[in-house]
Amino acid sequence: MNKSSQDSITLRKISFVMLSWTIMAVMIFCAAAAIGLIQNPLIGVAACLGTIVLTRRIGTARIVLGKSELKVVNPVFTYRVPYRLVMEVDTSTDGTLTVHTTEGEEIHSTAFGGSLLNHFFGTSDRAVARIKEIVRQRRGPRNGEERSRRTVTVSWIADFCLLGAVCVSVAALFASG
Repeated sequence: MNKSSQDSITLRKISFVMLSWTIMAVMIFCAAAAIGLIQNPLIGVAACLGTIVLTRRIGTARIVLGKSELKVVNPVFTYRVPYRLVMEVDTSTDGTLTVHTTEGEEIHSTAFGGSLLNHFFGTSDRAVARIKEIVRQRRGPRNGEERSRRTVTVSWIADFCLLGAVCVSVAALFASG
């Protein structure tokens, strides 16, 4: 294991990754098939691209334990919390992994949302234990300027597919009328 991989640890459900790539491949195939099968194939292509956007956004949700901060990547927003500001990490009553900050924020992780499978396999509980361990190891002295940040999540595949879906939808409107 090289130094860069030790500095950053990514936690995610393998099922999210597999499902995301599988649905993306199926939708690309369906979009290609729609071009020859239906009267206005652009509508089918736009629907397939929209489905890819949703599955890629949800499928790329994860938690990254960086050198100095915890990063919760959700479909729309990414939260960056310095380890010093992490007050508690636990699972809510429905099994969703939640990060509590000293600023009073509760950050829920889409990557480890409560589900029936999570209940049986305990993925959220294992992630909580791993996060607590890393936070304890990497928490340093408090810097007065530290604060958590929320930014818009960038997912290049999803973002380009969204742009494509909008362009194809507009083209479908002009082609039909």
